[in-house]
Amino acid sequence: MAFSASWQRDLRQEQQQWWARWQEGHIGFHLSEVNPLLIRHIHSLATNTHPNERSCILVPLCGKSKDLIWLQSHFHQVIGVELVPQAVEAFFEENQITPTYSLRDSFATYLHDNLALLQGDIFQMSSKHLEDQPIQAIFDRASLIALPNKLWKNYVELFCSLISPSAKLLLVTLAYEEGVISGPPHSIPENKIFELFAFTTNIELLEKRDILPESPNFQKAGLRWAYEAVYLITFP
Repeated sequence: MAFSASWQRDLRQEQQQWWARWQEGHIGFHLSEVNPLLIRHIHSLATNTHPNERSCILVPLCGKSKDLIWLQSHFHQVIGVELVPQAVEAFFEENQITPTYSLRDSFATYLHDNLALLQGDIFQMSSKHLEDQPIQAIFDRASLIALPNKLWKNYVELFCSLISPSAKLLLVTLAYEEGVISGPPHSIPENKIFELFAFTTNIELLEKRDILPESPNFQKAGLRWAYEAVYLITFP
C-alpha cells in the first residue's frame, strides 16, 4: 500500500510509542487469560467454507495474547501480526513454545503447528506474506482502538486487501466521553464504526456494556461514561 510522507511520519510516531510501552512494561491492555468476549462470540466467526478447505483467522497487533493458542483449536490456521519483537519473544517464552524462524521480506516469521506469528509493520503486509492463504476471519480486540483516527481508514483498507470474500470481523471497541482524555485506547463511537464500515454487507452490534465501574483509570481521569462494544462485520 502506498502512503503519503505525512501519513508515514504519523505512523512512525505511533509505532515508537508502542515500542516504548513494551520496553517500559506499560501493557495494561494485555489480558493474562483468553478474552472472554472471544469465547462468548467465537460461533459468530463460523465460516461457510467447504469442510476440506482450510479456514484461517488473522489477529492483528496481537501482542503476546493467549487468544492465539486458544484459536488454534478453532481454525486450521491462525496468523498473528505484531510490531514489537519483545512481545513476540514473550509470547513464545511464556507459553514454552520453540518456533521455527524465517525472514520474509520485512517480516520475521515464527511458525509452530498451525500458528504463524509475523513480527513487523502490519501496514507493509500483503497477500504474499500470507503465502496466498485466504483469510476468512479476523479478531480485533485492541488493534483498531490502539490507532489514532487518522490511521483508521487505511487500516480498514488493509483488511480489504488481505481477506477473502464474505470474511467476518469480530471487532471489540471502546467509546468514552470526548474531550477528557486522549488515547490510546482511542474512543470509537458506534456511529463511527458504521461510517468506517459502511461498504460492508452487514454490521451487527453483538454486545455493549458499561465498563466505567471496573476502570479506575477512567474514573480517576473524570470520565462520566465509557462502554465496550462488540461488533460482527461481514465483508462483501
